Amino acid sequence: MGRLETLWNPFDSVDPGALIKVVVAATDETVEAGRALGWEYPEPQPISALLDTGSPFTIVSRVFARNRKLPLTSSGTPIRTISGPARCDEHSCSISFPGSGLPRIGPMRVLATDFDREPFHCCILGRDVLKYWIVEFNSKTRTATISG
Repeated sequence: MGRLETLWNPFDSVDPGALIKVVVAATDETVEAGRALGWEYPEPQPISALLDTGSPFTIVSRVFARNRKLPLTSSGTPIRTISGPARCDEHSCSISFPGSGLPRIGPMRVLATDFDREPFHCCILGRDVLKYWIVEFNSKTRTATISG
């Protein structure tokens, strides 16, 4: 059983929220097929992701999706956000959680949009990922814990 814990301070108005490290990458099958055609893929690297129980889906930065060569599966998908309506690209990927023992999830769909005002993370983990685990936000200990 894997476990991941991160600090989170709900009493600090400048705290960005519960952030964890994730690796979002093209699936192994996609990379293998692409390399057979001579395409190059960047080595996976961890990024910061916000745990967001209010989002029904996982979203990555559009720039990140392009740089990591996540396969585009659809464009212009409409969603509603706290800022209003938005249009997102859809990509296929897998998501892993380095150093946690949590299993990789994928293949799965992620949405990509511009992260204009998000200096702390380039990924939002929504309920489509969080549904696989037990997620606890503890304001007394100021931690967020994922176990599964």
